[in-house]
Amino acid sequence: MFAPSLFASDNSAWFTRSWQTDDGLPDNYVAAVTQSDDGFLWVGTATGLQRFDGIRFTSFSSDTKGDQGVRALSARVGGGLWVVPRRGPLFALDENLSRISLSGKLLSAEGPVGVVEDRQGALWVAYANFICELKNGFVTQYTTNSGVPPKGSFFGLAADAQNNVWLAKGNQALVLREGMFRPFSIPTAARVVRLTASRSNGVWIATGKHLFKCEADGKTQDCGSFTADNPRAETWALLEDHSGGVWVGTDGSGLFRYDGSGFEKIETSHPYILDLTEDRESNVWVGTSGGGLDRVSPGGVRLEGFDTGSSTVAIQSICEDTNDVLWGATQNGLLVSRREGHWISPFTNAQSLGIVTCVAADRKGAVWIGSRDQLLHRWYDNHLTTWGKMNHLGSHTVVGLLPASNGDLWISLYGNPSSVQRMDANEQLANVKLPPGAGRISAMAEDTSGKIWIGSAGGYLMQIDPGQLTATSVSTSSAHQSILCLYATSDGAMWIGYEGSGLGRFKGGRLSTIESAQGLPDEHISEIASDDFGWFWFGGVRGIFKIQRSELESVMEGLAESLVPIHYSRNEGLFSVEANSANVAPFVFPTVLRSHDGNLWMPLRKQIAVVDPKVLREKPSPPPVIMTRVAMDNSTIAEYGEMGQAKSVVNLKTLNKPLQFPPGRRKIEFEFTALNFSTPENVRFRYRLVGYDDVWLPPENRTAIYSGLGRGNYQFRVQASSGNGMWNETPTPIAFEVLPFFWETWWFQLCVVVLFTTAVIALARYLSVRRLHMKLRLVEQQAALDKERTRIARDLHDDLGASLTKASLTLDLTNRQIASVAEANGKLQNCSAMVRQIARSVDEIVWAINPRNDTLRYLVDYTSQFTVEFLHAAEIKCRVDLPDNIPDVAVSPEVRHNVFLVIKEALNNVTRHARAGEVRLTIAVTEREMTVELNDNGCGFQGEPDNASADGLRNMRQRMEELGGRFELQSKPGMGTRLALYCPLRNAQPN
Repeated sequence: MFAPSLFASDNSAWFTRSWQTDDGLPDNYVAAVTQSDDGFLWVGTATGLQRFDGIRFTSFSSDTKGDQGVRALSARVGGGLWVVPRRGPLFALDENLSRISLSGKLLSAEGPVGVVEDRQGALWVAYANFICELKNGFVTQYTTNSGVPPKGSFFGLAADAQNNVWLAKGNQALVLREGMFRPFSIPTAARVVRLTASRSNGVWIATGKHLFKCEADGKTQDCGSFTADNPRAETWALLEDHSGGVWVGTDGSGLFRYDGSGFEKIETSHPYILDLTEDRESNVWVGTSGGGLDRVSPGGVRLEGFDTGSSTVAIQSICEDTNDVLWGATQNGLLVSRREGHWISPFTNAQSLGIVTCVAADRKGAVWIGSRDQLLHRWYDNHLTTWGKMNHLGSHTVVGLLPASNGDLWISLYGNPSSVQRMDANEQLANVKLPPGAGRISAMAEDTSGKIWIGSAGGYLMQIDPGQLTATSVSTSSAHQSILCLYATSDGAMWIGYEGSGLGRFKGGRLSTIESAQGLPDEHISEIASDDFGWFWFGGVRGIFKIQRSELESVMEGLAESLVPIHYSRNEGLFSVEANSANVAPFVFPTVLRSHDGNLWMPLRKQIAVVDPKVLREKPSPPPVIMTRVAMDNSTIAEYGEMGQAKSVVNLKTLNKPLQFPPGRRKIEFEFTALNFSTPENVRFRYRLVGYDDVWLPPENRTAIYSGLGRGNYQFRVQASSGNGMWNETPTPIAFEVLPFFWETWWFQLCVVVLFTTAVIALARYLSVRRLHMKLRLVEQQAALDKERTRIARDLHDDLGASLTKASLTLDLTNRQIASVAEANGKLQNCSAMVRQIARSVDEIVWAINPRNDTLRYLVDYTSQFTVEFLHAAEIKCRVDLPDNIPDVAVSPEVRHNVFLVIKEALNNVTRHARAGEVRLTIAVTEREMTVELNDNGCGFQGEPDNASADGLRNMRQRMEELGGRFELQSKPGMGTRLALYCPLRNAQPN
């Protein structure tokens, strides 16, 4: 069974986190760890080589057979790695992670035991019985003739700042001088176990449990020894960190750190330490023989509590007096004080205090203590003063204390009912009048102007009038959610933590809120504090997190849409870190303390969290962003470095042209990372596919997937931020092209266009020729029709008309001859009139069908002439108003026939019914319409008649509607009649 994956000693400044097989590490035996120039961490295990970005492990597939375990690793100058396998020759990976075999150059196929590269670029390789130096392509061997001990195990090879090469072998420490390895004298009889180079000069040498600092000129500093749990344990790994501290890994007693004054035991996942390295973020990485990979980092958050001897009790209320002494109230009702890093009971007789609920310190140096037994205490100048029921202290439980800047003490009491009291400078207690329905008081705060604010479980934010001792409601949350805490800032704003409604800010009479929709990670905010670096710290149901104050204000004011919070949980050793809440019995206010050293003390349900903002201060620059993998349909297409993949896989480190993807609705997957090993969980990413996405998108699991991309050119861009508001982007976006199907290629489309154009031209020619033939046929048919109409008109006129005229003359002659016979005379006269009427009808028919008359001008002339003659015969005066210019356009026989019949019927009605003395004919012509008006001065009528003449009117209207025109009739008794025809000429053609 493996140890837990998080470790922290009590009051230790260091925190350890472990990665094991459950976290993706293929083997818990980690023999070697180093960081390459590009920032990745490389981990050598018993089963192979792994690349680590803080979140994911990626296996490097070697092309050699047999055992692929790693013995040692070293970063190459200029990029890449030196790899010492457990078996087989040394090999290197260049900056592109291409394998370079060096066995031939080193003239040895033996398995090396150690490797180091000095500051001049020379490679030193240690074998069991000799040392090789590879420089500028030349190999130099150092054997027993060069001072290398013939016997004994190899324990270390190092090159110091002055380029001296040191060797630990057998029980000796040796330094290379003038081509010879010469023994270095150490004042101890113990054998040399390990050595490592110092960042300044010389080396650190461990002999058993003893540590020495040695320089090439012979100077030696005795640094003392550490106390190991296992008496047989010896040093197995050494490392000097950036600050000069020395880390000592043992083979059975874990890890120690020497800080110049003594040794400190550091918790690890396994007591057998195999290798140590420090990354660029000052984290120390520990390879163990069974506990996996450990990361030791400065502990920015630690948990404390009161040790009762059998368990640890959480502290629910905390304060700091003027002597920088911390005081606390535990969840089991004890008063405690922190002395020399430990919580203790300050009084030998604590029974007189009752069940302590909360503490607070004023500016005079007094510590105020509230209890559940209707008691309030003050510890001042080594004297304890108590107030109780006899002093008019209300209710039975003190749940909140607020010492004001003017010396007043504000007291919140829980009972039936809950109440707020003020103790003034004269130590007199007075009640505050609360508004109806306010509910239990859950928070109190003083703003920079000295005003006292209180919040209630009913969601009311109230301000107390000191003169009247009246709490006036200034705001209530929209959802009436309970207020859990209040925090005042220097700009006059009051920040509000709600139960279920997130974070609020009351400023300038206006309440603004932020909830999860804007990126707030917890809507139950019970603790608020700020540090010196512009961050707001929050405690809630989901633990501790921080957000830049400027970000909060930007979202509150509508200048930004979302927040970028930084959450502290597993990575800092925090599990189930739910903050205290005023809504949990005994309803004590969750007070956050900012101590004199800038640390934040945040009460949690199980312990109190001590946050050091200086250690947890974010980097000024965002982490570097690297594209690690591109895949299509789950098959790797490109990868960062040649990780032993197939030759067809493109190396993203050397990619200098766009990738190409075949056509089709395929799934394209992009994997990326940002090298942050301190807080990898708090790195935020956003990505965008140029040519497809309009906005930046948040990814899941450092992966972006696209499906169904159409043909075209794209660029994939990704950015990362560590929460400080700055974003970093990959140096070069991943450009790629989705190839078109053959029918989407330019040449295919060109062929289609040419074929289509040819087909259109051929079709157009065919249709035009056919249309021309149809026009010719229509012209021929029209000509034949006109010829036939002309013949009919001529025959009617010459034959039938002449015959009727002859008959009429004959009848007239007969009438004169038999004029004496009255009855015959009458019949002959009727017959003669009938023949004349038929002759006129024939003349009208001839006019209508004669194609020579198919013009607008003929229609106007004939109509006007007929009107004058008709009215003259009826002895009715006629006035004619004709247009000056009549367009020379053709009018169909149908139009001429119907218009003429409508006018004829109208004239007939005038002569029969109107009793008019004068008729006016007006004809107007436009490009689109001909208007004919007949106005008489007859008797007129009211409404259209309902007699035989109504059929004539209906027929006239119907004829005009069939032509697409309009028929209008206006008449009033005694005012005459107006008849108007509107005949469209839209189908008329130029003659």
